[in-house]
Amino acid sequence: MRFIARFVARSMVVALVALAVLVGTSASFAQIPPEQLQVQQKLEGQRAIVDGVEAALGRDGLRSIDLDDLRNRLDPVRTDLTAGIALLEPLLANLNHRVKEIGAKPAEDAPPEDASITSERDALTARATELDGVLKQAKLLKVRADQLSDRITSRRRALFTDTLLARSYSIFDPSLWLQAAAAVPVELRGINYLLSDWAAYANARMPFLGQVAVAFGALAIVALIFLARSILARPLHRAELGAEGETLSRLRACGLSALVAILRMAAAPLAATAVLALLNSFDLLPPRVNEIAQGILLAITIIAIGVGLLDGALAPREPQRRVVPLSDEIAGLIFRYTSIGLWILATAVTLGAFHRALVVPVPLSVATSATMSLCLVLVASRSMRALNALSGDTDEDEGKAADGKGPESRGPEIKAPESKASDGKASDGKASDGKADDGRDARSFTLLNWIKFPFWVLNLSILGALITGYVSIASFLSSRALIAVVMAGTLYLVVALINSLFVDSLATGPRARHAAKALGIRPASLELLSVLIAGVLKAVAIIGIVIVTVGTFGTSTSDFADLASRVTLGFTIGNSTVAIGDILSALLFLVIGIVIARAVQRWFAVAILPKTAFDQGLQNSIATIIGYIGSITVIAMAMGQLGLNLENIALVAGALSVGIGFGLQSIVSNFVSGLILLAERPIRVGDTIAVKGEEGYVRRISVRATEIETFDRAAVLIPNSDLITGMVKNFTHANTTGRVIVAVNVSYDADADEVRDILIGCACDHPQVLRSPPPRVFLMAFGDSYLKFELRCVVANVDYALTVKSDLHFAVLDRLKTAKIGIPYTPWSIYRGGRIGEEPPAGDEGG
Repeated sequence: MRFIARFVARSMVVALVALAVLVGTSASFAQIPPEQLQVQQKLEGQRAIVDGVEAALGRDGLRSIDLDDLRNRLDPVRTDLTAGIALLEPLLANLNHRVKEIGAKPAEDAPPEDASITSERDALTARATELDGVLKQAKLLKVRADQLSDRITSRRRALFTDTLLARSYSIFDPSLWLQAAAAVPVELRGINYLLSDWAAYANARMPFLGQVAVAFGALAIVALIFLARSILARPLHRAELGAEGETLSRLRACGLSALVAILRMAAAPLAATAVLALLNSFDLLPPRVNEIAQGILLAITIIAIGVGLLDGALAPREPQRRVVPLSDEIAGLIFRYTSIGLWILATAVTLGAFHRALVVPVPLSVATSATMSLCLVLVASRSMRALNALSGDTDEDEGKAADGKGPESRGPEIKAPESKASDGKASDGKASDGKADDGRDARSFTLLNWIKFPFWVLNLSILGALITGYVSIASFLSSRALIAVVMAGTLYLVVALINSLFVDSLATGPRARHAAKALGIRPASLELLSVLIAGVLKAVAIIGIVIVTVGTFGTSTSDFADLASRVTLGFTIGNSTVAIGDILSALLFLVIGIVIARAVQRWFAVAILPKTAFDQGLQNSIATIIGYIGSITVIAMAMGQLGLNLENIALVAGALSVGIGFGLQSIVSNFVSGLILLAERPIRVGDTIAVKGEEGYVRRISVRATEIETFDRAAVLIPNSDLITGMVKNFTHANTTGRVIVAVNVSYDADADEVRDILIGCACDHPQVLRSPPPRVFLMAFGDSYLKFELRCVVANVDYALTVKSDLHFAVLDRLKTAKIGIPYTPWSIYRGGRIGEEPPAGDEGG
């Protein structure tokens, strides 16, 4: 019994200890945030993936597809780590802030603190330490993953460079063509075996009638897609024709060209993709056949997109919607030869797919690439010769026209347009069309002269690469040159569409005022916004087309996605991480905050301060201070959103103040004064001012000095500090009106009321004199022999004050003479030589 009691007692003690441990463990887990638990649970698996990718990347002989597989395994880990770090950083910042609020542990000689505060500090410190450890592990693993991603990109580029610069066979090497010819029967037998395997594979998965039904379904899909394209193209064709004699606007022509290009591009690839998806849905394609089908799909896409873009840009059969400034002959020639080049490239892509699937000998693949490059060079040379022939014919025609020969000397390809006797405007239309064609021909041949030399250099480089055995470089250059021709027309079409939509229509077109009214902004603001948007879109279009033209040089789509992700999520400058989203949100916050601050300032200035007992000057000062405080607060908060430390900015400002105190006072004074001038705008460009004895127009305000153009057309530079600290007279600060004073002296026997009426009449009759406030006449003084009157009036534009004053002088003089009102004057004797004191000859005395 004692043994049983002792055993029961020990068991109870062990159970109590285990229960306490479990309770403590559960309590500790309860204190761990779920975000931390989520990151901790994933760290080990993510570390294993990163270790596996790093080990695999250390092997030699990796192909491009292997590198893509490693990137696909690594990218989800990087995304999860980025999200986890973003979750943990705010939690750690909150814990550190709470620890900081509690304060440091008191010194030994300090009074003891409360035990609850000590335990709370220790618990928060422990949690912060644990969370910081998890966060550091996640950041370290993220750095490793980013480094591995960069290594994958470097390996892919190195692999692409090695493949491109690999030397194989020269086109003059007979063994190349002999081995390639010997490999052709082998490939044909392989194709026969592949077809047999495909038939057996399909029969094993579907009976013959089912295969026939799938084939009919594929044909139906293709027919429906092309029928839909034909139906959609009909209204476009009717829009191209338009009314008889109607000329398409630039926006309409660009829009029609873009829609035609989209229809031509989408139909064939969409049909091929649908057929391929249908066959794969029934599992009728074995892996090698599927690989060949993907190559054929790529070839179809190349032809469809290339021909579609060329048709949209060049419009060889619809010149009324052509936006590229080329004549009909040149547009048709470029379209024809470029289409032939696209068919050659698509054929090479298809053959390459067969070569890879059937694993043919290397000489056959090299011979295919060399043949493609040679064919493209021959097509390009033939097209350039045809363009030169057109240029020579045009030059010859111009020479004959200059010699006095008639237009009958032209070649048969240029036909005189038919005329209708009933249409009296036909001749005018023909003349204008002829001028347009001549202008297009001139621009076309000017462009042709620019591209001749680079064209022949490129062709000779391709031939040199083929001769020396660098077939990969030759095929790369020839295919990229062909793509460059297509992309050049596409870029012109895209830029023309952007300009016609945003610049010609929204900014300056007839719809600009209606669009501005609908958006609630000024037409000038709409024009500025349209130009900015057009510029951004054109920059994006140029960058995208350059990337497509030049190529990625071994960079995959994942690399571009990774670059976009890094730019979007943030890039590091020093110790600060700046994200595009943070910049945009800070700018938006800054704009909204400034608007609110100005609204509050205006509310105080209009609604609050006028109801106080403050004078007008104090009210203005208070409103200005409120505006400054609001603006500074908004700027500080926007900088805080960017993660900028205001303490560091204060340190930099303190260091700058030392330099300012030693010798940059005048420069900084002018700089700050310039900022004040630009912000407060007490003086604006175009104002008429007088400062330091100089008077003229403000032409430019910079951060150092302000340029004034005097009435003598001399440029005077005034330091900005003089405009802020000195006295400046601005004649046009609030408005352009100005006062004109005309002083008139009349004799005492004149009727004062009549003089007043004459002066007011002269002012009222002048078109530049304002009626409100009305002109006024004042009797200013009683002179020794005259009454002094002053006519004071306001002119609409102070720039014409001197002209108005002169006109008023002429008018007053004429009217006073007509009214026989005398103007007193002092007689003077005119000295004409001789002795002083003698009587002047008769008729020489001036009156």
